[in-house]
Amino acid sequence: MLLAGFLAVLIGLPAPAFGQQPTAPPPQAPPATPPPQAAPASAPTVETMRILVLQGQNAVNSIREGIVTMPVVEVHDENDLPVEGADVVFELPASGPGGTFPGGQTTMSVKSDLRGQAAASFVLNPEAGRFVIKISATLRNRTGHTTINQTNALEAGQEKSSRFKIKWWKVAIAAGAAGLVIGIVLATRGGSSSSSNTVTLTPGTPTFGTP
Repeated sequence: MLLAGFLAVLIGLPAPAFGQQPTAPPPQAPPATPPPQAAPASAPTVETMRILVLQGQNAVNSIREGIVTMPVVEVHDENDLPVEGADVVFELPASGPGGTFPGGQTTMSVKSDLRGQAAASFVLNPEAGRFVIKISATLRNRTGHTTINQTNALEAGQEKSSRFKIKWWKVAIAAGAAGLVIGIVLATRGGSSSSSNTVTLTPGTPTFGTP
């Protein structure tokens, strides 16, 4: 205590009273924290990219043989140049005809390559019918969308061949009518000659087939 008073006299401070402990300096207030900065507003998404379908449009997949046409697209920018590194998302229907991507998922995201191309293989489900694959491409604030129409059939090409199925019973009727007309013409010509021969026309019975 005497030493503290002696040091206080030397530096010009009042000596502490006998038995009194020196007081500690008051605590300093912590510096005020600056208010948080507002996050910069993100640029709006603009539909400037174009997605070209290279493979898979109007394809007919075979359920029995497990043959599927893999959708392949190419992403272009507003200058019609290929876009590399775009996130391309393929989306299959959640129910009905279609299929699933690896892992049983109905969506699959891939990156477009140097040529701007992206593809997604999937496995068919056993439901026959037409379905739509939705495709979107995004790079920063640019995006683009398109769709691919496909059909699941029991046999590959079944849907296409059914469009050109011929109604054979109509062909049979037309052929019978044409034969009747030809017979009438021949009979008329034969009647104008001096011959007394009589031509008898017996039209055949049209054959009706299964359409």
